[in-house]
Amino acid sequence: MKSLLLVICCCAFYNVVQGRSLQQLPEYLQKYSCKESEPDYGKCVWEGFHNVWPFFMKGIPELGVLGLDPFRMKMFAVNSTVGNLIKIDAVCENAEVTGLANTVIQDLKADPIKHYGEIRLFIPWMYANFDYDVKGQLLVIPLESKGHFEGNFTETQVLVKGDLKTYLKDGVEYFKTGKLYLKARIGNGWVKLTSLEKEFQYAADIITDFYNENPRRVMDAINPIFIQYSKAFARQEMDKILSKLPAAAWLPK
Repeated sequence: MKSLLLVICCCAFYNVVQGRSLQQLPEYLQKYSCKESEPDYGKCVWEGFHNVWPFFMKGIPELGVLGLDPFRMKMFAVNSTVGNLIKIDAVCENAEVTGLANTVIQDLKADPIKHYGEIRLFIPWMYANFDYDVKGQLLVIPLESKGHFEGNFTETQVLVKGDLKTYLKDGVEYFKTGKLYLKARIGNGWVKLTSLEKEFQYAADIITDFYNENPRRVMDAINPIFIQYSKAFARQEMDKILSKLPAAAWLPK
């Protein structure tokens, strides 16, 4: 689900720059940048984001920005416990998520003085697939399976609130992530697990059936883990992005 967080990063800082270091935004993105003195800053951010959104869907190769639809991740790992009934130790590889191009921005607010912003997103559907190796426990179901995962998730709601702090680097002011609040809820879902070894397909089927019989029960149970890892991922990625440009380039006077 880390693809969700890349969407969040792009929404919060729609004129993102990765890869090589720059002193200002690329020329074709500068026209969408909003000055601190903008009479209607909120409207400027709203319109700017909508204009830049297609660039993120197809990617910006010259800046090292990968496309979001499809979004690909070579590997990610989860190792977390919630109470006595949830324990997940998993390594996932070759992940691909499609459907993010359908994201609807329901609300977007920004305060250039307080460096505060919030965004509310709705993602009608996402299809994800990846190779996995998982052990642990999911409520009453033991987890021990290795194979391929595919799933379709619908009606995902995401709310992000946060602010930016400033710091000095070589006498120049830069931004970094300050407070960060994240809330996410997937409306419904369907999954299928295919075991790498046919003799262990029964274990994959148990997990598949348990999820598909009551997706809401499972998603609510693992939501704390999703939020924990999502916030850490968002902070890491946003700080990486923000460090590429001085604060004055992100928020011109």
